[in-house]
Amino acid sequence: MNYANYERAIVEKYGVELTGWPIHGHIRNPGELSSNDNIILRDALDHGRCKWRRFTPAEALARKDSNKQRAANGEPVYGPTRKSRTQKAHVIDSEMQVDDCVIDNNTA
Repeated sequence: MNYANYERAIVEKYGVELTGWPIHGHIRNPGELSSNDNIILRDALDHGRCKWRRFTPAEALARKDSNKQRAANGEPVYGPTRKSRTQKAHVIDSEMQVDDCVIDNNTA
C-alpha cells in the first residue's frame, strides 16, 4: 500500500479510511513502525478497534473536496508524487539505442 500518499492513493482512490489507528502520529507503513508498535497495531486490527471503513458516495466526494481545499491552503495533505521514468539509452559505438530505436550519431 502507498502509505506515503495515503489520502490520494487509498482514501480518494478507493473511498475508504482506516479508523482507530492505535499508534501516535499519522498513519504509516507498518514497515516503518517499531516491533512493539506492530504488535499494538496487530492487536487493534484483530480486535476490531482499528478497521477499514467504506465511505458513502457523498462522504467520498466531501473528503476529496476537503483534501483539495486543505492542500490549496498549504497544508501537507498529499505525499510526494512518484518520479516519472526516464528513457533508457544505451550507447553502442557511434549509435545510441533509445528503447527499441537505434539512432546513428553520424547521421543525426
